[in-house]
Amino acid sequence: MSFDPLAQEKVSRSSTRYDIEADWILMSSCTFRCKYCFWEESALAAKISPPADVDQLCSFFDSSGLTWLLHLTGGEPFVYPNFIKLCQLLVRKHYISINTNADSRRVNVFADAVNPERVDFINCGAHIQQRQERNSAERFISNFLTLKSAGFDVFASCVMYPEVFKEFSEIWTWYMERGVPLIPKALQGQYSGGNYPAAYTSTERACFTEYSRRAAGAYSSQMARRSEPPTIDPLMDHKLFLDGLPDYRGQPCHAGMRFVRIRENGDIRRCGPADTIGNVVSGWFERRSGPSTCTEIECPYFCEKYHVET
Repeated sequence: MSFDPLAQEKVSRSSTRYDIEADWILMSSCTFRCKYCFWEESALAAKISPPADVDQLCSFFDSSGLTWLLHLTGGEPFVYPNFIKLCQLLVRKHYISINTNADSRRVNVFADAVNPERVDFINCGAHIQQRQERNSAERFISNFLTLKSAGFDVFASCVMYPEVFKEFSEIWTWYMERGVPLIPKALQGQYSGGNYPAAYTSTERACFTEYSRRAAGAYSSQMARRSEPPTIDPLMDHKLFLDGLPDYRGQPCHAGMRFVRIRENGDIRRCGPADTIGNVVSGWFERRSGPSTCTEIECPYFCEKYHVET
């Protein structure tokens, strides 16, 4: 059975399970130093300073009168103080998803402590350069399989920076043989003088597309069981983002009503920095009542999900 992510997109992506989705950037700090990371070195090495304890953070969502889907990202979320407790508290009433490098030994604790039925998906980034430099591929595979065995909807993605293409066939096969299909993920932003993904060569695009096809086949049964595609869905990249990131500015969007971005200090933004509409710590939130016009370029996955077709 083949899986066509764009065919799946024809089904409404608005879920009755949750009222609003948030991209919650917990912090910039990370254990990895990927050469293509959009965070500066100073941000990656920054001391983690949560704006409040996890009980107070969670109380905001519990008292909002809404059911949330909170996408927990960073940086590396598993190094956030009391991260597992944060997840346990959130999933009592809400749903979470996680973007992680899956390198932490805390993954095993998480797998035992958190209800997988309340975790929408976990995107495990392979980050090949760092795996090779740290000799940590086996730990990544072990953590991935632990999450999968515990019942989490987990998939593995690989950012396709230029140097990885020459060995990607061998890399993909090696991971696949160990039960971890890698989904190619488009590089976004400036890298070695090129603006990606538009700077990919025709040969790189052909490789990207081929292994996206293979990954779609490997994950077809898993994705077909979902009520909607995962918001951060690398299976979309080869058809929607590979030739360049779309620009949604000027189009109506549900950001502010069905989607918000939460920053490290607890600020709730409609999307980008120009429009702060609440704060988790101080407990205020001026949710929009309907769609409004997009004015900023942000994460294309959320833009694709929440822009209004015209």
